[in-house]
Amino acid sequence: MNRTAVRFKKSLMAFGLSFLFGSGFSIAPAGVAAVHAAPVPASIQPEDLQTFTGKIMSQNGDRFILREDSSDMWYHLDDQEQASKYLGKTVQITGTLDGRSDMIHVRNIVEDKS
Repeated sequence: MNRTAVRFKKSLMAFGLSFLFGSGFSIAPAGVAAVHAAPVPASIQPEDLQTFTGKIMSQNGDRFILREDSSDMWYHLDDQEQASKYLGKTVQITGTLDGRSDMIHVRNIVEDKS
């Protein structure tokens, strides 16, 4: 299994454990798990922000993730509502990366026109 597949598998395992133990999730009225984005800490400075370019894809038709073409990496996104607007499109995301969970805390998403 290549490095990307291993990281993706670990991310899926972390997501599953978070779901099982209720960390950051609640049940929506329709009985579907709803993600509540954790706010980016106020201590984050503008110099901590990074830009990620890739394609917004759907994971199991339920979760939206970013596939970064240049590094063939997959990242979870904490702002699912904003990400859903760009499904299948190449975008630039400004945010901070939580390296432990491969989660990008999204500040802004714009379509990449280049």
